[in-house]
Amino acid sequence: MIGPMSAASAIVIVLAIFAHPAVAAIVEVHLKDQSFNPKTVSAKPGDAIVFHNDDNVLHSVLLPANAALLAAHFIEPHKGYEVVIPSATDPGDYELVCTVHINMKGTLQIVAQ
Repeated sequence: MIGPMSAASAIVIVLAIFAHPAVAAIVEVHLKDQSFNPKTVSAKPGDAIVFHNDDNVLHSVLLPANAALLAAHFIEPHKGYEVVIPSATDPGDYELVCTVHINMKGTLQIVAQ
């Protein structure tokens, strides 16, 4: 028989549930050799995009047209960065750039749910 749960345990469980909202899908993007792979990424509001820096140099990710969604974030070599697309994000194509390498560009397509 399992005993009653302490109040502290109940609080931890509730915080764990609300601290990590459900993610619809995980979309992975690899940064290597001054390119985004894939070059065009499709995601829906609620999806998480994980950027992996597979290079030995610093990269960044930025959506110039929607910095509120993805402001410039630097990613150290062999590290990653995750962003969840907010539910209120308008569908459309957004340019994705690396501010470290000005010719490194891609496209983030937000599609309706």
